[in-house]
Amino acid sequence: MQFLRRNQYFLLTVAVLFFASVMTVRQLQANRSAHIERLEDFILLQEQDNPKLLERRYELLVQELPDLNDQALLDDLQRTAMVIDPKSPQPDSLLWKYHVGVRNELRKRSERRLRRALQQSGGS
Repeated sequence: MQFLRRNQYFLLTVAVLFFASVMTVRQLQANRSAHIERLEDFILLQEQDNPKLLERRYELLVQELPDLNDQALLDDLQRTAMVIDPKSPQPDSLLWKYHVGVRNELRKRSERRLRRALQQSGGS
């Protein structure tokens, strides 16, 4: 009991940090699963005849692109490549446009990483 009284502030700090870490991980997982759900809905809506809703989903997904991590972008690229033919242009398809947008975002990030690596190796 004396141990708890002497170290109560330290133990409370550790408990709060642990709780915050757990909640952060849960929020990241929730955000990731929400994005996957939005993408799957978008793919399913592609076959429906509701262009307004499809366009709205497309806009939401495109706005998320800069905030997604590389793994999520790669997953999106692979998932959309399974549904469309990435080799043949389909400018009327929003799904194809999203696929191209994801590919371009990955390419931009790769180029930035390469530039940084070259600057670090050249500056050292």
